[in-house]
Amino acid sequence: MRFGSVEFFKVLIKTVLAIFFFVPLILAVVFGVLFVQKNAKVTQLQEENSAIQQESDKNAVIADVLVGQRIASAADIREIIDRSGTSYDDLISLALSQKDIDANGLYGILSKSGLSDKDIIDMAAAKQTVGASEFYDIMSKNGITPTELAAAVLQNGVSPEELYEMLSEAGMSDADIIDYINNRGAYTPGNNTSGGNTDTSDPLYDPNQYADLYPDMYVTAPASYNYEEGTIYFTFDDGPSIYTNSILEYMRKYNAKGTWFVVPSRTDSCYASLRAIANDGHTIGVHSATHEYETIYASVEAFLKDFHEAWEIVRDATGQTPEIFRFPGGSKNDFNEETRDAIIKEMTRRGFRFYDWNVESGDVNGASWDQMYNSIPRDCHALKRPVILMHDSAGTPNAVYVLEDVLRVLAGEDYKFDAIHNDTEPVQFIGPFS
Repeated sequence: MRFGSVEFFKVLIKTVLAIFFFVPLILAVVFGVLFVQKNAKVTQLQEENSAIQQESDKNAVIADVLVGQRIASAADIREIIDRSGTSYDDLISLALSQKDIDANGLYGILSKSGLSDKDIIDMAAAKQTVGASEFYDIMSKNGITPTELAAAVLQNGVSPEELYEMLSEAGMSDADIIDYINNRGAYTPGNNTSGGNTDTSDPLYDPNQYADLYPDMYVTAPASYNYEEGTIYFTFDDGPSIYTNSILEYMRKYNAKGTWFVVPSRTDSCYASLRAIANDGHTIGVHSATHEYETIYASVEAFLKDFHEAWEIVRDATGQTPEIFRFPGGSKNDFNEETRDAIIKEMTRRGFRFYDWNVESGDVNGASWDQMYNSIPRDCHALKRPVILMHDSAGTPNAVYVLEDVLRVLAGEDYKFDAIHNDTEPVQFIGPFS
């Protein structure tokens, strides 16, 4: 190939083009690899720094809440705990590390974080965070009976002196305390044949006054209660009605069990509906026989009379004995203010437990399909264990229309649907589990 020839210039042009094409390409690849490696390292460092910062922020926020330097709602605290992954043991450790935290503050924090009173009692007794007498004072103000508290601290080892002091303060006689300790929690004040625990030391309440009324109307209270997170409890008040079979069909379609708090009558159609509810495996509880607030809440005797009528109808129709109930209007309403405490004590003495709700559909107030379809799932998302109030009545057709759609939405989110049983930990506006 001669210099200056055509062939020479062809080779020269090809060489120059190759240099201009491949050299930048090689450089781009080299710098690209270096950039990716550097970027990955930067990202890793940023993530590590973010994690450290989040942990620091989390602990700072919790510590601030614990020492009262920041006002936080129950939802705030639950969100902090749930999103941060802080365990309850870690929370207690943080609480105890704060100099200004006391027993009352610890109770408030733990109860707001979603722990049940029983869980708090067990923790306090096991970890010896506070003395038995001091903690009894706190828990009794929050509706915990002395026998429930004593059962927890007994399991975790408390001195006889502390237990005696605690139960004496609760109003138990020496004989009662001895009987309770010997039976490890079998103390049943008054004429309680149910085996349930209740504090009847209220001077305004005398269980002997009602002992002769309806001697058959007792059930066995559970020794302990189940608290299942991720479970939704659909409850239907006021049934049976013309819509009962439709509700049963929708519940069957999604393999969902629910709870009916009924207002039954001695009619063939009511008996048939009650049997259909029971045969599908749902729970039947008592709502009332008349649903007439002024009559029902006039006295303890009036409440027992109304309750017994509804209770007998369910037993006659289904062969099952109702063990749970729901107050007409809920446990706290304008009609039962003067009598509700005595009613709660008497019904608890007989072994019955009442259940309120924490998700209200609004059906009885005329809520539309759209309103319920949007509000029920939203309200369930905010709770660990939703108890939904709906109605099975001729006046609440929208509840039936929306039920299938709500079930479909919630079933797609892996919730479990279950009926309330007598050992399901109650949701209460007022009372031992409030």
